[in-house]
Amino acid sequence: MSNPVKFLYLQQEDVIACGALDIAEVIQAVEKVYALHEQGQCIEPEAPLISWDGPHGRRILAHPAWVGGDVDVAGIKWIPSNPENPRKRGMPRASAIIILNDPETGYPLAVMDGTVISAARTGAATGVGAKYLARRDAQKVAIIGAGPISRPQIMALHVVLPALKQVNIFDLNSERAQQLADEMASQYGTTHFTIAASAEASVREADVVVTVTSGVSLDRAYLEASWLKEGVFLSTVAANDSKPEVVAQADRLVLTNMEEFDNPIWLVGLAIAKGLRSREEFVSMGSIITGQNPGRQNDRERIFYNPGGMGIEDVVAAYRVYRNAQQRGIGIELELWHEPLWT
Repeated sequence: MSNPVKFLYLQQEDVIACGALDIAEVIQAVEKVYALHEQGQCIEPEAPLISWDGPHGRRILAHPAWVGGDVDVAGIKWIPSNPENPRKRGMPRASAIIILNDPETGYPLAVMDGTVISAARTGAATGVGAKYLARRDAQKVAIIGAGPISRPQIMALHVVLPALKQVNIFDLNSERAQQLADEMASQYGTTHFTIAASAEASVREADVVVTVTSGVSLDRAYLEASWLKEGVFLSTVAANDSKPEVVAQADRLVLTNMEEFDNPIWLVGLAIAKGLRSREEFVSMGSIITGQNPGRQNDRERIFYNPGGMGIEDVVAAYRVYRNAQQRGIGIELELWHEPLWT
């Protein structure tokens, strides 16, 4: 009698075919997992990091997590990154693998490419924030940084901002900014995409600002509080692009993970360490979703939002892909073993 353990393998093309980039549904999944996390139905350990060249060089990050509720699945995202990959190899800076596990047996359910899932859930995190914290009449968006992660940011904002009319993009590489604008314009024909001459020019008139750069350390922060207009919603996907005064002058402070940025190597931790704000002034996104704290209260609030990456986002988004793959018969079934050597 054999006792095989089988799991599903999904390559990137399979993951996409199973809806990894269906951004509206990813937003729903991420919103749900923030609520579960707030209710104590998730486990989000500290993410271990292997770093060869400091926090912005070659590194590998692990995001383990368990999502409870009616999801009830564990998993881990293993995401290496090398900022030299695009220049030296013509390849993406980051790649990812996600493993899902049955929390009862511990055995694997699936192994899949996590690169697209990670990008989509990052966009969805901004989408969830904008849904509750951006002005309902927000028309102008500024995107700072034109890398792969910028695409799902724009996709998500088109889902949650009904009045969106203009996206202004800035990148140090103007050709890359233009490429992003052209690509997104082909998908969203009613939105006007423009290229800004500077970060300041992109931000000045924006109702929503998203920082999506890579490798910016606190000593190179560039985003000034004076650039941000009244009523702005700022999503700091790139956590250290804003100067401490941005946090100091914000009317509302919202984080996805209250534990993640206590360390002063990150902007939020630095602002707390400097006494610019107290930890008690920050609220979690989950507490807003569950009604414990209000969302945007008026059109004048300047709202700072830090959607720090969480393993629970990866796990819930990957589980959705896995379930779709099961229903559609997509992927390759592999065996971990046919018969265990020892029991």
